[in-house]
Amino acid sequence: MDYQHESETALRIARRAGELALQYFSQKTSTDEKEDLSPVTIADRECEMLVSRLLSESFPEDGVIGEEGTFKTSTSGRRWLIDPIDGTREFVRRSPFWSTMIALQVSNHVALGIIYFPYLNEMLYAADGQGCYWNNSRTEVSDISSLDKAILLINGFKSVWDAWTPEPVRYLTENCWAVRSYGGCYDMLMLARGKADIWLSGSGKEWDYAPARIVAQECGAEFFTKDGTARINANHCVICVPGLEAILRKILNMGSVNE
Repeated sequence: MDYQHESETALRIARRAGELALQYFSQKTSTDEKEDLSPVTIADRECEMLVSRLLSESFPEDGVIGEEGTFKTSTSGRRWLIDPIDGTREFVRRSPFWSTMIALQVSNHVALGIIYFPYLNEMLYAADGQGCYWNNSRTEVSDISSLDKAILLINGFKSVWDAWTPEPVRYLTENCWAVRSYGGCYDMLMLARGKADIWLSGSGKEWDYAPARIVAQECGAEFFTKDGTARINANHCVICVPGLEAILRKILNMGSVNE
């Protein structure tokens, strides 16, 4: 299945949500704190309501789950995952590196994912077997195969240390060519375009990792967790170019690629 209809529909919805988010981005918005102390704004809530409503209208039998509390049971075996504004901290500080993220999961397989940056007007999207695209250009990861030439992206040092243990993370920061952090969603775009080589994340939910999972698959990257699986509900992950997978598994004490 090529998911063309689903992809075209979700791309239109992401742009609609981006237009709404930009209206709030251009004005001062109040910020609340959730139980985990992460920020949330009216823009997060309104964008999630818009996306969930439009998805439900287009695919009434599909389930929907969103970061801000949306939940609709599936009768089709499919569900949509929504992060209306990934990077709310960037949003409230008026940094451009935030996005609207939408993914479709069929059974336990992520079939398509969209990461849209409204302020930058950049769209990263992928569908199963159809490749990964940045705007209208197909993307592939880099061919880097040595750590001293690799650019490492870290999404939250504290959470990464908690998830992966500090010593291996410190080793990577000291031995990679450079260390960067643009925020999780833009980190993923940089890796998918071949501008970085490793993304280490220690704190994320299914709606964060679902788009990243299919983007990684379709741009040629490897996606895995500490237990060696590619599940999106482990609350952590590493994404890397193929040439670095073996060394990363060794550094992170995960065993060899074939284990």
